[in-house]
Amino acid sequence: MSQAIGYALVIMSDKKENKHMITLKEGARFSTQHGFIEHDEIAKLCQGDTIKSSMGHPYRVYLPTYMDFVMNIKRQAQIIYPKDAAAMLMWGDIAPRQNVLESGVGQGALSLAVLRALAGTGKLTSYELRADFAEQAAGFIKKFLGETPANHEIQIRNIYDGIEGVYDRALLDLPEPWHVVKHFETGLIDGGIVVAYIPTVLQVKTYVDELKACGFFSEIETAELIRRPWKVDGLSVRPEMWIYNHSAFLVTARKFRKNEG
Repeated sequence: MSQAIGYALVIMSDKKENKHMITLKEGARFSTQHGFIEHDEIAKLCQGDTIKSSMGHPYRVYLPTYMDFVMNIKRQAQIIYPKDAAAMLMWGDIAPRQNVLESGVGQGALSLAVLRALAGTGKLTSYELRADFAEQAAGFIKKFLGETPANHEIQIRNIYDGIEGVYDRALLDLPEPWHVVKHFETGLIDGGIVVAYIPTVLQVKTYVDELKACGFFSEIETAELIRRPWKVDGLSVRPEMWIYNHSAFLVTARKFRKNEG
């Protein structure tokens, strides 16, 4: 049986599927060029219900998905887009009960994806150099989850200076990830995986060269993801005129145990 949404974070989707993300508050009002709707009335609805504005414009009401949230939030820092975050989770083999290190938190979109994959188990440790980004990311995550995850710690520190602890997986979003490779000799378990999000091919070249030179990484792969939507409308079935083009390269590597003697 469906329950009323209540005073929550919601998506208001109109008949053209334009989306507005709002936080419902008692006595407040959702207003657009198509009229207004009282928050109190929206809060009484269930997911998927339709409500009309004061000008008769229909809106469907949903709780936001991860993609809704990260693509509609007001951003003060660059995010890792969902198409890349999804690949980083899969190629990094992120799973419950793991001890995961992330460096370069930004807005916190990847942190949120990792926390959902961990499902309340294991731990995510996020290194962030800028205190303002760390504070924004913590607020971003809490806004979506409704609470601060007990298995997440954000540390204000520079990963280039070293890694404290030993991790199962590592996710990097840094200008110069090659400076971190040496720290994985002791900071990443044997068999552990590191995935780096790297904007330019020159950065990729320097990073991959360092992975190969260090002597304890194998299965080094580089790829980029390009998403091409299609229009399917009656007899019109064709690619859309625009695509989600290059955002970054993803470089994956797996650590092996160096032979002794």
